[in-house]
Parts: sequence; C-alpha cells; structure tokens
Amino acid sequence: MNTLLHPLAFAVLLLALAACGTDQPASGDAHTADAHAGHDHDRLATSAPGSRAGEVLNPRSTDDAPLYWTCSMHPQVRSEEPGTCPICGMDLVPVRQTAASEGVVEIDPVTIQNIGVRTATVRVEPLSRSVRTTGRFEVNEQAVVAVSPKVGGWVERLHVDYEGARVRAGDPLLSIYSPELVSTQEEYLLALRHAERLAGTAGEADARRLVDAARRRLAYWDISDQQIEHLAQSGTPMKTLTLYAPASGTVTRKQVVEGQQIRAGQTLLELADLSRLWLMIDVYEQDLAWMRIGTPAEVALPYQPGTSFSGRIDYLYDTLDSATRTARARVIVPNPDRALKPGMYATVTLTGGETAPMPTVPEEALIRTGTRAVVILALGQGRFRPVDVTPGLHAGGRVQILEGLAGGEQVVTSAQFLIDSEARLASAVNAMMGGHAGHGAAPTAAASVAPGESTTDGHPAHEAPAEAPAALARVQDGVQVVRIDITGAAFEPSQIRLRKGVPARLVFTRHTDRTCATDVMIPGLGVDATPLPLHESVTIEVTPQEDGTFTFACGMDMIKGVLVVTS
Repeated sequence: MNTLLHPLAFAVLLLALAACGTDQPASGDAHTADAHAGHDHDRLATSAPGSRAGEVLNPRSTDDAPLYWTCSMHPQVRSEEPGTCPICGMDLVPVRQTAASEGVVEIDPVTIQNIGVRTATVRVEPLSRSVRTTGRFEVNEQAVVAVSPKVGGWVERLHVDYEGARVRAGDPLLSIYSPELVSTQEEYLLALRHAERLAGTAGEADARRLVDAARRRLAYWDISDQQIEHLAQSGTPMKTLTLYAPASGTVTRKQVVEGQQIRAGQTLLELADLSRLWLMIDVYEQDLAWMRIGTPAEVALPYQPGTSFSGRIDYLYDTLDSATRTARARVIVPNPDRALKPGMYATVTLTGGETAPMPTVPEEALIRTGTRAVVILALGQGRFRPVDVTPGLHAGGRVQILEGLAGGEQVVTSAQFLIDSEARLASAVNAMMGGHAGHGAAPTAAASVAPGESTTDGHPAHEAPAEAPAALARVQDGVQVVRIDITGAAFEPSQIRLRKGVPARLVFTRHTDRTCATDVMIPGLGVDATPLPLHESVTIEVTPQEDGTFTFACGMDMIKGVLVVTS
C-alpha cells in the first residue's frame, strides 16, 4: 500500500511546494507583472521529452484539463504532454488546477481501486435506536411495611416464625408482654369504674374525660377497638398484646425470636407485597439520550425461553454509577402468581423514539481525531476533500451530522485515513507557502530551491516563504524542543517550525493502541523508523542544515506531519 501512495504524496507535495516559484515576466506582460508583483507561475522547469524549455504550459487551463504532466519521483520534471520521465523512465502523471486547492487530493482511478475507496450518499433521515441491556427484579419499595411495637416488653409468642411466610392483613404476627401496657389497662379500668360511680353527678364529665384519655393511650399503642371493648367487658387486664399484620405480603425480614426482650420502635418484621415488582434496568451513559419516561421495553426471561412481556419506563434515576458508567431505569412489572422472584435477571430491549430528520453518514465514514471529527467528501473525477463536521447521535450504523453537511453529498467510507493523511500534508505545505497556490496559475519548481540558488531552468529562486501557521519549537539551553503526541489518526502538532542549523529535540509520545503510528521516521533528515512504545516518550535529536520542508510519518507512511525549516 505504501508503494501505491508514494506517487500521490509526491504529486501533492509538488503542487504545494512549487506554488511560490517566480520568473521574470516577458516584456509584453508588463501589466501581468505589475498585478502579481513579480510572480509568474507559467514557466517550465526541467523539460521532458515533448516539451520546450522556457515555454508556458497550458496558460488559463480549465478545471478538467491537466496543467502539466510530472514525474511523481522527480517533481522537477514537467511536460505539457504525457510521456515518460527522462530520469527514471516512469510514466508522467497529470496535475490539474483543482489539485492545487487547499485540502483537495486527486487520485488516479487505478490507485482508487487498489486502495479500496468506497463511497456512500449522505441521507437526510430520522434515526431510532433499540438498546439491548439487562435488568434485575427487585422488591417494590413502595409496598414494604415494617412491624414495630410502640411499647417495650418481651415476646411471649411468635405466630410467624420464618422469613418467606405469606400473611394477609389482620393475621396475628406476635404477642408481647409489657408491664407498661398492663398498667395502662388497669388505669383504663379504674377510669371506667370511677365514671360509673359519678354517673348523674357534677363530676361525671371529668370522669369521662379520664376514660377517653386512657382509651386513646391504648389506641395509640395499636390496641384495636375490639380489644379495648373486650377489656372493658371483662374488667381484667390482658397480660399480652397481639400485634396484627398491617398489610398483606411476604415476610422478607425477621429479626425476632420467642422470649426476646424488645424495645419500643424496634423493627421486628418486614412485609413486602410481591404482586408487583420493580425491574431495574442498567442503561449506559451513551444510550441515555434515547431514554425517556414512557419508552417501550420488551422483557425476555432467559431461564424461561419463549416467555416475554411488555412494559414502559416508569422512572429514570438521577444518579450514575461511576464504576459501571450506567444509570438505572425502572419498569413496574405485574407478578400476580409470584412466578418472578426478586433478584432474577431479565434481558430488556428498549426502543427509543425517532429523532428529527437530519443528514446522516455511515459510522465508518467518520474520522475522529480526539479534537475534531472529519469526513472525506468525494468531489468526483478522483478528487477528495476533508470536511470538519459536528456529529450527533448514532444508531443502526449511521451517525447524525449536526453541522458540516447538507445531504446528498458523497462521502468516503473506506481508505479515508489514507486520503485524509495526504490532504493534511497538502494543506500544511500550502499554508507554509503563504497561499500562493490559490492564484490559479501553473506552479513552478522554484519554490523547492533554497534562497540564493537557481532553478533547473536557470532563473533565480524566491526568497524564503512567508511565515507558516505552524507550531514553534521552544528553545531550552540552545536546543529547539517540541513535544509531539500521537492520538489516533494524527500527530499533534502536525506542523512544526524549526530554525536551520539549531539542534532540535523532537519528543514523541504515543497515547493509544488505535493507531498505525507505532513508529516514526524522518527520511529527509536521515532518521529511520524508530519504535514508539505506548505511553513512553521517545526523543529524536536532529540538526536541520537546509531550509525546506521535511515530512515525518508513521512506519506505514499513513499518518504524516511536516517540519518547516527556515533560516
């Protein structure tokens, strides 16, 4: 694959590097010379068979017609007609005006087929997503009651003596002996007898108030009206008090035995109604955007094949488990026959609602660099251009594009990393050359020649190119120091400016395994492939001796950056 890409890389490099060349204008072109301040991009460099030195190649070429033909291995060779390179004998390749546009890469059809470029259409459509996850059946917390006495004493008899027992509301649970309760009963009986003696007298009203106070005290201790009536009729205090089930359910917790001393407020039993359970569902944080109260849920029981039922999300909890990165959603499930047990697992399929129609692309078309998201547009006729986009939700193998695309475009779905790498190199070099490629005339070879030297056709070269928007090295003790991070599909920074003749220390650190940049090389500075262990800093020291641009790349020549060396 590397062999296939080298012609493309040299062609793109030629376009950008040659964009700043100048020649002296002809006498009849004074107006053009004034307008361009000495820039004439229409001269020939080294002639190939079929061309004449000093001749203007294809002035005012159309977008489709080649500006000239060049050798991918020897970019100084140019011809206005197809042919072979006089140096190496390779076939010359065409260079068109569109390839000079910043960020546009042009690939011949054979290379497109060899590297497996495929495209897809940007569709404007709504997205919907089904999330398959797991859930656990838990007790309905809203149907749990505790049995707790309001007086202290001793348990005389335990009517429900094991966990899991099913009781109905009003069933006896336990009987307790309480000296405090016995004395209160005696007070009630004394108040009754005192009221009977004062019947028909002026003190009867006060006596009745004492009776009512003692009765209320017994009622506050959960003694039923029937028990109080029985006490009044018998006239004898009851030794024990029987506590009854406040609701129907299953005993899920038992913390008492017969003969145990208990205190007021102590929880002795817990009852839970298991006729309705909560299904607690784990939803990963990346799926939460699709979840709403009322989202349909299809529940399947793996231990009962063929058994499934439907429900809806009843509640979404506000907290996230930091260990599992999941939030909880709740579905209420009927369980009239108690077939479902708390603690059982279930498989749940949640179906989110449809989004508004927006441009979407296949997930494999999106290139994520950590700080950017890029797609490669197929412009037709072998031309490609990277476009920054803002991705949104993804579902069914497609991703929403919130900004950057309108719909109907063609995007690359395979080999886009190779195309993006070449586009980055072309953009970097164009930026370094101060935007001269945008004039629209045919580039020359003079831009690749150092100041003070001459081009192959004998004309003087330009001065050094204008300042490039590249990262500047930090100087420490007379050494230029640059730290370069490898994150996914890019070197960061990918454009670095260095000073000629000053030692430079390049510190590379690879932060991920999901990259081809497991080593780095700088052929132009004599640096062979150097391994880049994960999360380890690797230092490469060089001293650039010439002005120009030097590419540093991964060992597969897919991810690239540029060193811009100036005096």
